[in-house]
Parts: sequence; structure tokens; C-alpha cells
Amino acid sequence: MTNEEFADLANPHSWLLTADSLHEQALDLWQRRGSGQLILQGPCGTRRVWSATERATVLLATFALENAIKAFLVYEHPHWVSNGKLSRQLTSHRLLELRAKSTIIPYRNRLTHVLEFFDGGIDSWARYPCALSAAESIDLPSLSFWVWEDYRRTMRAYGRRMEKLLTTGWKGPHGRGGTWDCKTWKFLQQEG
Repeated sequence: MTNEEFADLANPHSWLLTADSLHEQALDLWQRRGSGQLILQGPCGTRRVWSATERATVLLATFALENAIKAFLVYEHPHWVSNGKLSRQLTSHRLLELRAKSTIIPYRNRLTHVLEFFDGGIDSWARYPCALSAAESIDLPSLSFWVWEDYRRTMRAYGRRMEKLLTTGWKGPHGRGGTWDCKTWKFLQQEG
């Protein structure tokens, strides 16, 4: 693959398409919550119960947020996808740190609790049975209806803003770029 082809593949629209796909799957799992249970029995008889779909819902939503945020970063900093590789600025999974690098992303200083919730599970309870250490490990938190609604609000805002940006165009590295029609994105739909 050439550097130019790589830049075509790593355009902001591609990041948003990936985010949209992950978001769609998270919405599907959210609709199926309560269809099964994950029960953790502790050594002293303690018992915790979660929806069997919750961990996967959180993980997919986290990766959807990450890809959506990276769409804004690539839009603002096209050189971060130049020369055939991603900049180190794009290789983090830390949602709050990534969002802080964008000056055009919606809710730059609002709904931080959404990113904090999903950020908290990326390297621990949402993806693994534990974190890297006992000090970093926490009990599996519950994904509340209110956090979920704020997640959806955040994703809609990201989709709407990126739609406006991409319909006006993106000038990428190596003379690449373009405009895109974004009307089919799940971000922009209200159900779920």
C-alpha cells in the first residue's frame, strides 16, 4: 500500500464509518440487555449480577467513541495520517486525552462523565477480567440508563458535527481529500 492509499484509508470519514458500525452494534446489544445474566459469586457468599450483554455493550461503545474522536483529530491534523503511518498522537485509547487534543469536537468540556465511565473500562473491566494491578482493578460498574442516554447524545453530536465538516470537505495529506454524504450514519438516528 502506498502512503497515498494509506491516507485515503485513514480519512475522517473512514474513522466515522468504523465508529458508526461499532455504535450500531452497541445499540443492538443495549436493546437486548436483560436477556441473560452474568453472576459473580464471591468467596464469602457475596454475589453480583449484571446483564450478560453489558460488558460487550460498554466495550463496543468505548471503541465507537474512540473512533469518533479520532475522526475529529484526523480532520484537524491530516498530517497525523501521512507518510504511511498513524501519528503517535492517534495511538492512545484514552478518551479524555484524545478529546483534549481536538478544538472542534462537540462537548469539549461537557458530558465528561460519559468519557470517564467508558474510559474507566478500556484497560480493565470492559475488556479484561481485571486491570493491570490490584490497585487499578475495580468492581464491574453498571451502565445506567442515564449514562447510556448521555453516550447516545454525545455520539449524535459527534455525528452531526462531522457530517457538517465532511460535506464541506477535507483536505488530507499527499493531496488527498474529498467530501462525503453522511445521511445513513446510525449516529444521526434517534432510536436505540
